[in-house]
Amino acid sequence: MESKFNVICFSNQLWDYPNWTNKRQVMYRLGEQGHRVIFVDPTINFGKVLLTQFKKGFFNLKRLILGYKIDENVLVFTPIRFLLLEKFYAKFFSKKINDLAKFHLNPEYKTVMWVYDVELPELEIYLDNVNRDFLLYDCVDYYAGFPRYQSKEEKEKILTVEKNLTQRADLVFATAPGLVERLKKYNSRTFYTPNVGDFELFHNCVSKFKNQVPAKLENIKHPIVGYIGAIDSYKFDYQLLKEAALKCPDYSFVIIGGSGLKDAEGSLSELGLENIPNIYFLGTIPFVETPKYMAHFDVDLIPYVLNDYTIGGCFPVKFFNSMAAGIPSVVTDMPVFTLYKDITYISKTYEEFIQNVRKALEENNDKKIIERVSTAKQNTYELKVANMVGLIKSHLK
Repeated sequence: MESKFNVICFSNQLWDYPNWTNKRQVMYRLGEQGHRVIFVDPTINFGKVLLTQFKKGFFNLKRLILGYKIDENVLVFTPIRFLLLEKFYAKFFSKKINDLAKFHLNPEYKTVMWVYDVELPELEIYLDNVNRDFLLYDCVDYYAGFPRYQSKEEKEKILTVEKNLTQRADLVFATAPGLVERLKKYNSRTFYTPNVGDFELFHNCVSKFKNQVPAKLENIKHPIVGYIGAIDSYKFDYQLLKEAALKCPDYSFVIIGGSGLKDAEGSLSELGLENIPNIYFLGTIPFVETPKYMAHFDVDLIPYVLNDYTIGGCFPVKFFNSMAAGIPSVVTDMPVFTLYKDITYISKTYEEFIQNVRKALEENNDKKIIERVSTAKQNTYELKVANMVGLIKSHLK
């Protein structure tokens, strides 16, 4: 069981995405354990997105010329295309990945092709041309629920791609019970690997930062009811937050985050939340800095809308971060939260959500804090990765 393996990971989010995604967390830890990892970013078109990456300091001339960087024991390859020639680039990048594998991976290890990105253009070409010993599909979303798939035909097309990948895979991971139930119909080797939180980063943040108030929070009075995460309308319920703020004028509602789909900051006016004096939008904060803000939250919110995406298989990673901090959370009635009904406040209606915010404040005590932290301690990346590695080794012949 001490054997190591190589990983070629196809991610649907950039390694340098500011929120340190689930994919980066897992791959970073695999690299740390001695597995050899190539992390393939989603393809970037030569233009505005690439320029943005340069401005943010994620790219420099050396990385552009080489096409990769080595970060935290992981080789990060960012495919850059100049024209929309999907089949050409899929074959071209497949060869490039195979070349990088010869350079970075250990030839004595078996190679796992770890696919998150079911939306990767010409996925079949990569599956047919990238050298591997084992294929793993790690499903972290209900993709047909994304707003970019509007028509029945579009939804069926992405579901067919996913079905084919699932059937072809040697092993399938899924992060929500609904995803497991759906994918297990196509592959009996489907296992529940739930999302987890960054326990090390958020545990003890309240005691650590309680006397260090970030400048952006200095003039905001308690109680502070906060949200940290993407503010895209397909999952974030603006109307619910607006109702809560209007019904609780003595509470300060703080939003930290940006639009994940648009890679943009957003604003209160764009959210339809302007002119409400007790709502504060702080924009994007680097992920490693967010515990300094969460430390001053009295309640943490996950105000998600209920739709095909959130009901079909969404498990917000942020849930266990607030648990690790010991802060009470108020959530909407997504199926996955029924597993944690004893440590969170689940809300079926707007009115119940508002009542739960008040209830969370009133009922908070040391016993509840200990229960939250204890649950978070059982849902860490260390335990998740250990479980994944164990499953891979048991199936990797």
